[in-house]
Amino acid sequence: MKDFFKCQECVDLLTDYLEGSLEVEVKRRLDEHLAGCAPCINFVRTFEKSQDLTNRLREQQVNVPREVQERVKSFLKVELVALSSERQK
Repeated sequence: MKDFFKCQECVDLLTDYLEGSLEVEVKRRLDEHLAGCAPCINFVRTFEKSQDLTNRLREQQVNVPREVQERVKSFLKVELVALSSERQK
């Protein structure tokens, strides 16, 4: 039996994953999970797009308040948990 991560664990590791700073074994396990979990794949894509848009805003010298950033992250985490719950039904 494969040792898959739970969806919430993926969210917790996402920033390190995208920055390439995870240990090799942790990255391998996360990649295994992502290969079979559409909600997590969608979440990663949304997160990457959000980072891209945020970077573009920075280039335009528009500051996104920390509170807004945190609210977006919290919203995305809640959505991922909801998707994961639906998937497990």
